[in-house]
Amino acid sequence: MAEIIDYGRFAERLAPQRTRWELLDEVQREWGYEDPGGEPLVTREGEAPGYELDESDPVPAALVEWWDSPVNSFAFRPRLYWTHSQWPPSGPDSVENPPDDEIRVIMAEYQYVDQWGYLASEAHLPDPQVMVNTHDGWVVQSRSISEFFLQLAMERLPAHFGWSLRVRRTVVDDDPAIVERLKASYRDLGLLPWQEMGTDALTYGAPDALIRHGRGPGADYAIVIQGRTREAVVQVAETLGLTWTDEEIKAPSEVPSPVEDLGPASFTEGGTDDRLRWTAISTAATPPVPAVPDVPGLGELPGRTAAASDQDGTTVVAGDSTGRVHVWATDGSETADRALHRAPVTAVTCYQPAYGGCAVVSGDAHGVLRHWVTGRENSRAAFDRRRSPVAALTSAQLETGPALAAAWANGLTRVWDLRSMDVADLRIGTGIKALTLDSDGLLYVTTGQGTAALRLDLDRLWPTRRFRLRLDEIDWASLWTKRGPGYEIPGLIAKVASDDEDAAQAAVKRLYELLVSKHDSIAAAAPAVPFLVERMLIPTNRARNTLLLLIADIADGPGEEREAVKAAVPSLLHLQDDEHPSIRWAAGELVRICGVPAA
Repeated sequence: MAEIIDYGRFAERLAPQRTRWELLDEVQREWGYEDPGGEPLVTREGEAPGYELDESDPVPAALVEWWDSPVNSFAFRPRLYWTHSQWPPSGPDSVENPPDDEIRVIMAEYQYVDQWGYLASEAHLPDPQVMVNTHDGWVVQSRSISEFFLQLAMERLPAHFGWSLRVRRTVVDDDPAIVERLKASYRDLGLLPWQEMGTDALTYGAPDALIRHGRGPGADYAIVIQGRTREAVVQVAETLGLTWTDEEIKAPSEVPSPVEDLGPASFTEGGTDDRLRWTAISTAATPPVPAVPDVPGLGELPGRTAAASDQDGTTVVAGDSTGRVHVWATDGSETADRALHRAPVTAVTCYQPAYGGCAVVSGDAHGVLRHWVTGRENSRAAFDRRRSPVAALTSAQLETGPALAAAWANGLTRVWDLRSMDVADLRIGTGIKALTLDSDGLLYVTTGQGTAALRLDLDRLWPTRRFRLRLDEIDWASLWTKRGPGYEIPGLIAKVASDDEDAAQAAVKRLYELLVSKHDSIAAAAPAVPFLVERMLIPTNRARNTLLLLIADIADGPGEEREAVKAAVPSLLHLQDDEHPSIRWAAGELVRICGVPAA
């Protein structure tokens, strides 16, 4: 975020005639929202399956465009918004229509107290104004549908992606000069006041910051400052004459994955990485790249950007500059043609899975990987995503099963065991032009300096592979948690020993939400305990303190989970003498809850 954006000049950005969703796209990117790849989680077809527009009840063009737009962040991540969409537009729920007209609702806030929609009398317009119900009746919320969705994004996204400081009403009531300084120092955005739950909030712009003045009786906070950086929040707070503590400035809850800062890939014969996961056996190797059969249609494919074939030469896959992926059998018949990416495809690979069909993996210029099998529905979510273009892909059948390797332009190479989904991050370096993985476990890495052959040690590469396979032997989806079926459990258990401490702690937190209850027996808890104990006994586990408390709190449950934890206590008693005070304390809690005497 090196560039400082002055939102005090935002009204100037509203004024020009621009492509309808261009400004929405800009603002979302400025605050850190990134296209997650994959398919939208919410669609208008999904809201009303089989619905066809009735020409006698027209729907504004802007609304249809928003639903179908690739920059519609609500469709891809609706949980960022805490609103309910409405398609087809319909009458208001428990709210009277305005006199002499009707409202067609397009969105409602989470409790359905406030609803936003356009007037039926303006439905023929391409981009009509949006109304909202208030205590004073229906009022104009936004001057157009496109402006409404821009404003909704600016109301919601900074709360997730920005730094925040909230000032209670009593503080401003005691010092009215705060509002005077706000009006004197900053200009409003040029948007109409936001009406929701009685807040009546007018938003002002500052360098890298937004300041909301909640004027209505429903506003919990009189002033909310949200900044793209912490420094921007502090600057506004100082200008307004506020006092605050460090704890009151909240960090973003959504933090983009870091971009690797690696130098060019370089190898020496006999060289290895710090975990001995690979050894360079040659720095002047020739990769066994199979020739791509010249099937009909491949050579004439417009905008072709990448092509590959499987190891048997029976299938050809290609990607193009529009983001489409094409698959042919070698007899020349095209077996699939799918729009999978919203950026040019930069790499492809394919392999034959044991369950039939052809598995295809494609990567794009936005760093998104898609994995799918011909003849089956696409997985809605991206297989993986990094904040750098995909530079190379390769796949092979190893002695352990199918494996996939992907290199991103930022220097990270990931290698998956596709049976267990164990993955290794190899920070090989930048400049990778091609990867080739053979069935003997040799990974050929081609850069501008030549090709190096790396012998992979599969046990060191995927140390949790067997553990994950044992996890998969349990039908977790049939076991109930506090929040529904336990399909999340195996992935979360695998993450609690992640090298990424934040990811490990987040997994433990989620497992708390799913597995801990003092009042109800949770079917998924007891089967999870032995796996959690195994993770706890890994000395390098960076979430051991909270993980041990999770195990102890599971023992507080009324069902089989308590007995499962008691059976594991002997293997954990040594932690009462751990060098870390938090571990010793958690071990003491475990002994107290289970009633097991200290060893």
